[in-house]
Amino acid sequence: EGWQGSDSVGWILLAYIATDVPGVPSIDEILSFQRATSWLEQTTITYIVFPVSAKASLPLESLLGNFEYDIDLTRDLSVEMVGLGAAGTLMRSSYKIQLLSSSHHFDWRPSGDETEFNYGPNSFFHTVKSLHRFLYHQVSRAMQVELKHMKGKFAGNSSMLEVEVHSLLFATQGLDLAIPSRSSYTDVVKHNNCVDSQGRRKQRCDPKLNARALNESIFLQCPERHGGTRIQLFGSRDDPLKIQLHKLDPNQKNDSLRRRRVSERTAIEKRHGVVVDVNNNWLKEWEAEHIEIWSSSSDPDQAEAACVNANREGILPRVDCATRIVQIEETELKPLESPSSNPNLLVIMIDPLSRYQLRRSLPNTWAILKLLGFVDFERYTAVGNNSGPNQAALYSGRPIDSRDGIKSSGKRSWLWDRLKSKGYITMKAEDGCVRNSNMVQSIQPRTHHGRQLHEFFCFSFDRPNCLGSKMAAEHLIEYTQQFIDAYEGISRPWAAFVSFVDSHEDTLTLASYLDGMLAEFVQSIPRNTVVLFTSDHGLHYGPPFSARAGEVERSQPLLMMKMPTFQKFNVLTKNADKYTTPFDAHETLSQALLGERGQTEYGLSLLDPLPAVRNDCTLVSSIPASFCALVAPPNGDREPQCRFMAEPPSVFSYFADIPLNNRPRWPKACPLAKKRLASQSDCLCASDKKDWHRCSSGDETSQDNYSLRSCGQHDLDSSLEVKIHVKREEELAESRRKLAAHTENQLGLDSSHSQPNILFIEVDSVSLAASERHFRKTWSLLKQYAIGGDGSCQSEWCAAAFNQTSVVGQSSIVNQLAALSGCLTNADKSENLKKYPKGHCPIGGQSSLGINNKTSVAYDHWLFDVAERLGYITFFGEEFCYEESPYVVQNQSPFTLRVDLSLERIHCQFAKNWLRANGKTNSDTKTWAVEYDSDDVPETCFDGMSRGEMSLEFIRQMWDVYSEPKFAFLNVLAAHDYSIDPAHTPLSAENYDLSLYEFLSGFVTRQDARETLIVLRSDHGLQGGPWPIDYSVQIEHMRPWTTLLFPRSYKHVDKHVLAINQERLTTGFDIYNTLRFAMTPSDESASPLLDAGIPRWSFNLFKQEVPRSRTCFDAKIPLKFCPCVDERGDVAPSFYVGQSEMITAPIFAVPLPTYNWERARFEPARLPGETFYKKPEKNKYHSFALQQDVKTPGCNATLGSYIDENMLSDSWQMIQNITSLFPASDVSGGIFLYERQALLLAYLVQRESASMAAATSNKQFVICETGFGSGHGAALFLSSSPNVQVISFDKYDRPYQSAVFYALRSLFGSSRLMRVVGDSCSTVKQFGKKCDFIHGSSLCRTDNIDLIYKSGASVKLTSTAMAKLTGRSVYFHKDGFGKTAQWEELRSRGCIKNSICFKDVEKQIDGDLLFARRGGKHASHQFCFAESTGVCVGRSRENEAPRAPLWSAPLKADEFCPDWIVPVPPPEREGR
Repeated sequence: EGWQGSDSVGWILLAYIATDVPGVPSIDEILSFQRATSWLEQTTITYIVFPVSAKASLPLESLLGNFEYDIDLTRDLSVEMVGLGAAGTLMRSSYKIQLLSSSHHFDWRPSGDETEFNYGPNSFFHTVKSLHRFLYHQVSRAMQVELKHMKGKFAGNSSMLEVEVHSLLFATQGLDLAIPSRSSYTDVVKHNNCVDSQGRRKQRCDPKLNARALNESIFLQCPERHGGTRIQLFGSRDDPLKIQLHKLDPNQKNDSLRRRRVSERTAIEKRHGVVVDVNNNWLKEWEAEHIEIWSSSSDPDQAEAACVNANREGILPRVDCATRIVQIEETELKPLESPSSNPNLLVIMIDPLSRYQLRRSLPNTWAILKLLGFVDFERYTAVGNNSGPNQAALYSGRPIDSRDGIKSSGKRSWLWDRLKSKGYITMKAEDGCVRNSNMVQSIQPRTHHGRQLHEFFCFSFDRPNCLGSKMAAEHLIEYTQQFIDAYEGISRPWAAFVSFVDSHEDTLTLASYLDGMLAEFVQSIPRNTVVLFTSDHGLHYGPPFSARAGEVERSQPLLMMKMPTFQKFNVLTKNADKYTTPFDAHETLSQALLGERGQTEYGLSLLDPLPAVRNDCTLVSSIPASFCALVAPPNGDREPQCRFMAEPPSVFSYFADIPLNNRPRWPKACPLAKKRLASQSDCLCASDKKDWHRCSSGDETSQDNYSLRSCGQHDLDSSLEVKIHVKREEELAESRRKLAAHTENQLGLDSSHSQPNILFIEVDSVSLAASERHFRKTWSLLKQYAIGGDGSCQSEWCAAAFNQTSVVGQSSIVNQLAALSGCLTNADKSENLKKYPKGHCPIGGQSSLGINNKTSVAYDHWLFDVAERLGYITFFGEEFCYEESPYVVQNQSPFTLRVDLSLERIHCQFAKNWLRANGKTNSDTKTWAVEYDSDDVPETCFDGMSRGEMSLEFIRQMWDVYSEPKFAFLNVLAAHDYSIDPAHTPLSAENYDLSLYEFLSGFVTRQDARETLIVLRSDHGLQGGPWPIDYSVQIEHMRPWTTLLFPRSYKHVDKHVLAINQERLTTGFDIYNTLRFAMTPSDESASPLLDAGIPRWSFNLFKQEVPRSRTCFDAKIPLKFCPCVDERGDVAPSFYVGQSEMITAPIFAVPLPTYNWERARFEPARLPGETFYKKPEKNKYHSFALQQDVKTPGCNATLGSYIDENMLSDSWQMIQNITSLFPASDVSGGIFLYERQALLLAYLVQRESASMAAATSNKQFVICETGFGSGHGAALFLSSSPNVQVISFDKYDRPYQSAVFYALRSLFGSSRLMRVVGDSCSTVKQFGKKCDFIHGSSLCRTDNIDLIYKSGASVKLTSTAMAKLTGRSVYFHKDGFGKTAQWEELRSRGCIKNSICFKDVEKQIDGDLLFARRGGKHASHQFCFAESTGVCVGRSRENEAPRAPLWSAPLKADEFCPDWIVPVPPPEREGR
């Protein structure tokens, strides 16, 4: 109805337009330009889903006489399309059109320019022509498929052949994808694991993306096609002869040509005041209809933004945009009251972004902000659910009543208006299209700059968030930098409000693209600037928001703040751990910039200490109670219940929704072998008893379970013949009967009960959701047997589907170990476990099957051991040759796999034959790594059977020949597919679905099947290949497919309990418990008669009700794989399965930036989406020559006699560059004040480290330094010798210290500088490593003593230079109150000897240093050296002093210049 009238309905989240209802107009009528445009302009519609279609008709008479049907379809094909007009209307309203679903999908054919048009989920349509091309592509390919099916069947008549294709399109003005999928932003073909040695794309690969894909640039960048188009802004009145050449295109090297290029602009260029080049061609060489130019102002001299679209084909536009700042005349500005004291303001807003998401997506930026001294307010809390109330609070200090409150804010006083009225030059801009928003930009802020960008980002869009060849964020940062550069040099402050909307999309991917740009930008901000790095809230929609952790993050935006001086740093730091809000941030800015306090009653300035009530969220009136409840401790009165997260949308659903006949499929059947004559001399044979050998007439024996014959020498060996003929072995059956009788007699088991057969089919890498998508035939069978809620079965079989089963680890090994042995891979001190190699297994129980004397492992764990001891005939099936494979539980567990029947040898024979046929018998290729499939035959086929069919046939014959109890385990690899193309990933699974369905359908009709229990499950969801980068795969991974089938006549099950357990949290441990019970049941109890080895934390699903309150902790599910969203602290998308919970953990290792001392800034580590910065090269100071012959310094020696002064100067200058960013931050001083001590330290370090290197194998000379200060001492030590490693003890509580620390690591190498953070009075005591050299320079009065107590003989001790050598702190003597100086105590205890003291050079101290401010500007200091006797190690447990190491020479006063030496103060008793 909305389009019929003129009234707006405000805001609509989703408009789904269906036109298949009688009487409803077509989509082109509903969304016609005339009917819909005005309504779209008045109403905010976040998402629109609408249909498009194409219908093709082809006269069959045109095919007469042409039975190959290889015709040009464009000649006779008639195509009718619906939806192009609707798409055009939405595109004109800045909606982005994407593919949501389709009735057909066709394989990509990389030929010609078609490489640009690989249609699939989320395909983006730039123009109406591109949508037209898509529909024509789909319908013409569908017609070709239809013609192929008709080949040879055409009888000849005049009727028409008609084909239709239908699609649903998704439209949004924002950045969301139709199907949230990080894969839409990646191209794994760029990964080195996904191309062969010739650089060709592989069909399958496992890129093994780590936490942030640091080593690969697989994330999409802005399209290269835009690079050849360039626009530059000039005024219409500019004289080309006077134009500065630096304003022109730097690619044009000929200056006169560049000037002529400007002077010869076309009319359209002059009208807009621009210059345009396309592929180095001037615009006049292009036709006017191929060029579209947009300018932000009708006056070219006032325009601050312009764009050009050069597009001949009309399908893929080629765009470039440029910005500039047109400075405001001084006469247009308000007078400034005190220009010298007003700081600038920069507010960087990321909408939306939680504190945790900052660490996930922008770790470089977060790390650099911390290094730059930004204060991180860790309890900063939102005051509303969305941007409106939070931005209103920040920018106006007042609340709003509703989402639309900003638009109706009336005379609200905005911060930029107040600053403008006080003489500030202002700017407000965001990197999104601002056309129909109900957020802050909708009020069109009246700032000096930024308004011209409101339409700028509406001009064009490419994925990722690109405007031409640059990210939209790059344009905005460039514009902001232009603004700062334009006004930084004048005596007037500026205020810039910059907002990035790249994170406003529910894959949580695009925010990563900001990391490198912002990490660079924040380091260029002028020093006299108040900086707020903030967000309005965390993401408030999308898949992660369905979890409680998502709601928590919505309420926890980020606030990091830096003031121009650090006089308020301590106050801000103390306030940082209290609850704060945007209202407080507003009050802080009002005080810092305008000197105003208490402007509203909602906030408090963070420049003043916050009251104690701010420690309690519920006492902060502006924070909603619901937000406080999210961070409150759980209510102990409420019974917890595991709540699984709603499964996110998956790109695999896009393909699963398409009918099988309308998308790619693998061949239904494998090709049969090409039979050869038995007498052919080159044939080889093999069986389960014999390896490959020349065939003979007696090869196939009655004892072989299979036989093979190969007469080929080529890749696929299509002549390979396979015969499966499982033979009964009477001796085996008899031995099992005897062993069962022995076990029953030994343990007193009841021999009267019948043991059911166990058939355990595990389909590797299939989540519950994937099974429902791709095993539809099998599910149709399972649903026939499904147990009702009351426990009833409607047929002779019952199927229990466990919808809340969880993994207990990431890989197959961990999950199979749980289901097949009940064991853990890691120790758990809370349980009674037996530690075995590669496993920890439960012990206890009343009865045991004994211990394997060879391995010392009990028979009570491994199901194959248990089954064997109970008389079962056992089978183990892997569908590849697993010998030496590191990826299988049978090779990576405490247990020895001993089974009666196995498939391993047949697959090993296949692998050896493939290696032989391909000439790789002696290569490094392992038999377990052999892959058989190809583009022509994608299924792994052997003589007309897939390996899945072969396995099922083997089991079928096993059931045929053995009537004894059977235990069979089969691990199926059909779904273990790492295809690059998501359309191909599930194809093998879908083929296997038919095989499994046919097997189960036949199996349940067997008479002996009535005595069989069937476990049909998976170990985990997909975890390899390119797709675990998708959130849906990460969530599905935790929820494997698990179903139990059993005959309705089976007595040992409580069907009511089983029905309840289907919706309870279960794991593989419960499957293990259930099978152990089934193999030795008890009618009276839910516990089996044989209970040894069964995990205490598991449940018998047949008899024991799983508690509703069961948690992941109870079930032994690691937190990072826990599917219970209320138990998790983090369920946001990561870059691999199981990583999200790690990213926000305190111990998570954030990639640390490196410092480029030449550029005087930190270089961000490489992350996804970043190609902006090259990987830093190894610094030249990471290694240098070790001095071998170290001479004693003479009286004329200088520091340059021992070290490279350029190296030291560079490092000290780098420290100065960093500390200068922190004015008034208490830089105390440093070794740079004491040139003589620096010289002697360099000498001693070189002498000791060179001696040690020559005499021992030690690679590092460890210097322990207490008191990092500004890092000058550490830099001196690191410059002295290449084998020095400095360990620095300090609180690191000064804002510049971490930045200097990491900068020095970048300069000298990260392994050479380590730190211990904390109070050195306690951290040194706890330190457990050895020091080769000690430098005490902290304020702690025990640091020298503590380090000597840990040091061996001859370790040299130095301390910072002091005004005098006597006193109660560092060196000698004690005061009248019994306070003993550290060196005095060490000397009196005999801990040090050979003390030598020196006077340093007198000099003036910089008045800005803390020491100068406290004690004067003149320095005349003294210092001492000594060496440890070693007797005080461990507080003197030895009576005899340890020997000094041979490499260490004692300190001797006569080695040094006598003019430098001063007397050592005598011991206290002698001095008196």
